[in-house]
Amino acid sequence: MRTRPRRLVVAAVALLATVAGLPAAAADRQDPQDRHNRHEQLSHGGLSAVVRYTEYGIPHIVAKDYRSMGFGTGWAQAADQVCTLADGFVTVRGERSRFFGPDAATDLSLSSATTNLASDLYFRGVRQTRTVEKLLAEPAPRGPSRQVRDLMRGFAAGYNTWLKQNRITDPACKGAAWVRPITPLDVAARSYAFAVLGGQGGAVDDITSARPPAGPADRAKGVGTSPDAAALIRAVRERTGDADMGSNAVAFQGDTTADGRGLLLGNPHYPWHGGRRFWQAQQTIPGELDVAGGALLGSPAISIGYNSHVAWSHTVATGVPFNLHRLTLDPADPTVYLVDGRAERMKKRTVTVAVKGGAPVSRAQWWTRYGPVVASADGDLPLPWTATTAYALNDPNAANMRFADTSLGFSKARSTADVLATLARHQGLPWVNTIAADRSGHSLYTQSQVLPRITDDLAGRCSTDLGKATYPAAGSRSSTAPAATARSAATPTPSRPGSSGPRACRR
Repeated sequence: MRTRPRRLVVAAVALLATVAGLPAAAADRQDPQDRHNRHEQLSHGGLSAVVRYTEYGIPHIVAKDYRSMGFGTGWAQAADQVCTLADGFVTVRGERSRFFGPDAATDLSLSSATTNLASDLYFRGVRQTRTVEKLLAEPAPRGPSRQVRDLMRGFAAGYNTWLKQNRITDPACKGAAWVRPITPLDVAARSYAFAVLGGQGGAVDDITSARPPAGPADRAKGVGTSPDAAALIRAVRERTGDADMGSNAVAFQGDTTADGRGLLLGNPHYPWHGGRRFWQAQQTIPGELDVAGGALLGSPAISIGYNSHVAWSHTVATGVPFNLHRLTLDPADPTVYLVDGRAERMKKRTVTVAVKGGAPVSRAQWWTRYGPVVASADGDLPLPWTATTAYALNDPNAANMRFADTSLGFSKARSTADVLATLARHQGLPWVNTIAADRSGHSLYTQSQVLPRITDDLAGRCSTDLGKATYPAAGSRSSTAPAATARSAATPTPSRPGSSGPRACRR
């Protein structure tokens, strides 16, 4: 699944989205004589939705408002993938060790953690500090809109209603104690996990295992050495799975198509199985929303899709969504660092995790004003914590709860200009580009993602041994060719440090 030049083979196309027009609402197309189609009328607690399935098993969800749309979506996802969903909710609650044991390997769907214990220490820390709750409390557009909050509340209600009214037959989780009702916070926490995959989520082992040097011998290790930053970035990206996440998309403008309308080919290279996969559906709120495409499993909004006016896709961006701060430490105390010559103490977070068949495990994490201290216990990331130096990871997406609103804005867009306006308002894409086409014949490619703000001036004042490799790429790729094409790289390709920010190529 690594990105490289490929010939387009029709049989291999994963998703072909055109803007020639969205299919009529499922309610209008239902053929009662078609034995392949079925529908379910759902209602509970004042929420209601109709879920109709095509012969390919694709749910078409019709609801009166956003909360009911979330209700129908949560129900339909549970009906299709309850075990995979439940496993992911165990992850974001920090309870994998409790149910599956601390030493078992994760499936890497929601973070780079290699063991359940590391995963739990990170996600329990997120819960303990109420990180997601604080982001949810932010007013829109910094925080989620009322519509997205309603989708999340409805999703939890729909999932829980399905659990209450149905018997699980899948042997993967039949009778399992870890399949439990969820809350809207669980839905939001899963969205948060996706947002930080390219930053904190890609360095979980190195956050949870970072320890200050205990004695003179430990404090002397690595003194005077400089990490190989390019190797560091590759290692972090590989831990998130980004090395295998590369996608293709091609947008054609109207003067290259038979009918003069835009055309989009999306070929997302994403897993077919597990918790990090797309789930296909159509969502209709009459007069408000009519969109089809793929949602990230566990998410209530369509992530890649199309409506009757515009189609859009994403590819993994080359912009590195994190940066490192090299900390100068107080030689007398490796948990104290200097900021503009003044001493500042790291914050010690002690996180406790319940463990299957054993006593709870407590571990300390060390956080700074820039983010968590990262250090590798097994030596594969060249970041020693010595008496004089430590490294903190800054992840701007750790304050990003705007991905769902960005997706919802795309779902309601009527043109590529609306797609750009959505990006400008919400700025919620953590590690992807956007490519789109509309029925008026416009095409768009933009790398508008959340990146560390590193200006030319800051880059010039910072050390160069790390700077050239860790400063993120930003900007856009333009072309005079008829098609605007986006291909994501398996590993980051740094560009000029401190470039002025995301730009768009719209034709």
